[in-house]
Amino acid sequence: MMEKKKFRLGDYEFDDYREYIEAEEDLRKIDLIMQEVDRLYTRIRNNEIVFHSKLGISFFMYLSDIVANHSMILSEEKKAEEDQKRKNKKRAGRYRFAGMLCVLAALVCLVYFTYADYLEERSAQEMKRLQDMQNMTGHYIEEEAFSQEPEGEPQMRPADDEPEEEEKKPMKIPDLLPEYEKIYAENEDLVGWLQIEGTNINYPVLQSDTEKDSQFYLTHSFAKKKDKNGSLFMDYRNDFLDRDTNIIIYGHNMKSGAMFGSLKMYLDADYLEKHKKVQFDTIYEHGTYEVIGAFLSEVSYQDEYAFRYYNFLNAKNESEFEAFRANVMQLDAQKKGTLDAKYGDQLLTLSTCSSYTDEGRMFIIAKKTS
Repeated sequence: MMEKKKFRLGDYEFDDYREYIEAEEDLRKIDLIMQEVDRLYTRIRNNEIVFHSKLGISFFMYLSDIVANHSMILSEEKKAEEDQKRKNKKRAGRYRFAGMLCVLAALVCLVYFTYADYLEERSAQEMKRLQDMQNMTGHYIEEEAFSQEPEGEPQMRPADDEPEEEEKKPMKIPDLLPEYEKIYAENEDLVGWLQIEGTNINYPVLQSDTEKDSQFYLTHSFAKKKDKNGSLFMDYRNDFLDRDTNIIIYGHNMKSGAMFGSLKMYLDADYLEKHKKVQFDTIYEHGTYEVIGAFLSEVSYQDEYAFRYYNFLNAKNESEFEAFRANVMQLDAQKKGTLDAKYGDQLLTLSTCSSYTDEGRMFIIAKKTS
């Protein structure tokens, strides 16, 4: 049952609206009376009305008490009103201050995002300039390239009774490919160029030569300037001249799709089939590859016993290659249960972060076809 509504007037409470209206009317009458009382009291104090007996003086004292009480009430009401005004003023001041902070925050955000957009645009323009330089000689991935088998027979482990190979002589460094001469002149950390048709992946690949600087291009552009996109970079341990079994290239998984932001699309089997063709040139030779699988993994720390795909760079023999092949198949996103690669194939691994789990990683593997 709903509680009956009460009406209040000062310290008084009324059960119905009629009583409340009557009380308001009485309050107006009391105000009029008190105005007259104030005037009478003032006249008495000014000796306009003079009492000569105890009765008159007693009435004057009684009148004084009434006026004093009334003045006290008015004073308290005025004080309460002034306190409320001060509170309102302080509140308004706080609101103005909060408003100023909001405006300032909005301006900071505007400046930040404008500057971020400027950096993004500048980075895109710089990348377009490099792509134009690289495309001046314009080579494209041809369909027939994927029908060719790798030249030569797979390298097999020598028999135990075969003589050991002589110590390798230092490899002669070949000439730079013409399309990379000018780009290499701008940054000698350039080791190649990665392009996948039908995607936005079309970038230079860089490499730091020491473990200390191995993460440098995670946060820097080709021009070695701070850049949230970073750059594509080869594992510092990889030898791309005396070709390792597996070359690993890392890049950020950017929400904008930049760098390896589109690599996660390979988790879809149809997308993988339609985007198998990969062109990876080193600065010394052209290379065409075919994607053979997409995989999910996570970073494993040194105290954990786990397979680390990012530590497979070379297979000294067929058994080492087969061990890698067996382990990596367990990470296959499509669960095909097979990996179209054999000992002697030259592999290319493209690796990026993945949010499917903490410290998640997503990577694709491609094998060289020409």
